[in-house]
Amino acid sequence: MRNAHDLLSSCSIEVPEVKDNNEYLHSGLPFIIFLHPALGPFWDIVKQKFIGGSISKGSELQIEVAEFLWQDVELDGSLIILADNIMGSTKRNTDGEQVLHYGARYGRCKLQNVKIVNEGISWDSPSNVYWQHHVERSESLKIILHGNAEFEAKDVVLKGNHMFEVPDGHRMCIIQDEAGFTVKLDPISKEMMDSGTWYWEYTLDGAHVKLNMVDLCGDGTNCRFLIH
Repeated sequence: MRNAHDLLSSCSIEVPEVKDNNEYLHSGLPFIIFLHPALGPFWDIVKQKFIGGSISKGSELQIEVAEFLWQDVELDGSLIILADNIMGSTKRNTDGEQVLHYGARYGRCKLQNVKIVNEGISWDSPSNVYWQHHVERSESLKIILHGNAEFEAKDVVLKGNHMFEVPDGHRMCIIQDEAGFTVKLDPISKEMMDSGTWYWEYTLDGAHVKLNMVDLCGDGTNCRFLIH
């Protein structure tokens, strides 16, 4: 928990303070955060995927995807992102065995300038077993990515209980409108099935690893921009 606080705080994200052990036992959990190791594993890499925003007290954040961007996201409640293919896809070899192909056809998620508000975890529920992460939730925002599915939300407010399930080979975009938001679902082109419509490019800068986001535009051009 303290590691999650220290890591995300260093990303200019406001995170509730974790009190010392004596106070912590009486005050309860300030938040629940699970970040998949494939997001890094080094903190220098994770810190380039999380930029700005806030996590309110009592919130829950569970990220089970490696290709991810959090930029200026405000979380007040529960956010759960689950991917079938976290680090790659499996294919059968000549012996009929399932082999993981790293970096091919995995799930992706981008959240930019998004405000998420829901009731989140029912902290008073007697059935909660926190060390097993078995908790009851009143509301949550849940994103499920099948195969190489992609999810993007930008400049939008997501209030209440929502579940977005993206089928394999598709890209879902959430767009703000007068009624709240609109969901747009499009198939990913064959040319981008393995690479995705965007991906992180890793380069060495001395002793550090620098991430550049490569965004493959719909017209087939290669649009590169740096996420600082």
